[in-house]
Amino acid sequence: MNPKRLLRSRCGGQSLVEFTFVGIPMIFVLISVFEISRGMWMYHTLAHSVRDGVRYASVHGYNCTNNNNTCTVTMNQVAAVIRDAGVGLDPASTKLNFYSFPTGATTKAPTGSQCTLDTTTNPCSTTNTFPPPACNTPKACQVEIDITTPFNSAIAMLWPGSSPVSFASGILGATSADAVQY
Repeated sequence: MNPKRLLRSRCGGQSLVEFTFVGIPMIFVLISVFEISRGMWMYHTLAHSVRDGVRYASVHGYNCTNNNNTCTVTMNQVAAVIRDAGVGLDPASTKLNFYSFPTGATTKAPTGSQCTLDTTTNPCSTTNTFPPPACNTPKACQVEIDITTPFNSAIAMLWPGSSPVSFASGILGATSADAVQY
């Protein structure tokens, strides 16, 4: 029997063991990089969409009726701007909180109840104006919107056992504020 051939046949198992030691952690690292990137994309989308909503609310004030313009904006209209800018967010589970407070104040009072971006489950008010009527002069009030959405990682489906894992989920949030500009 050829000794080189005998040595080569005994080394086949070693390659499989080495690949297992290196390959499995590398696959986990690759999946983790994708999940972190997806989380960063979701956070950026939240921040961008809430910034667009606050900007829309701050320049379309309650009483900007110069030159026969009607600029009254409702919370539902602001939520529609956020929904349009928040591509990829789940509207049913993305929650909004609206706040307005005098410029320089340290406490903020909720303007309306918590609502979602979904127009059917828990829509934002179509009658509550935002910003409220008391904030109808420039720089008198700050408007702020908080947005939160759940983040469920795909790593959970790779974890042994079929029950959901708590480490693979969390809540992402963003906040934006601006003074009334109109």
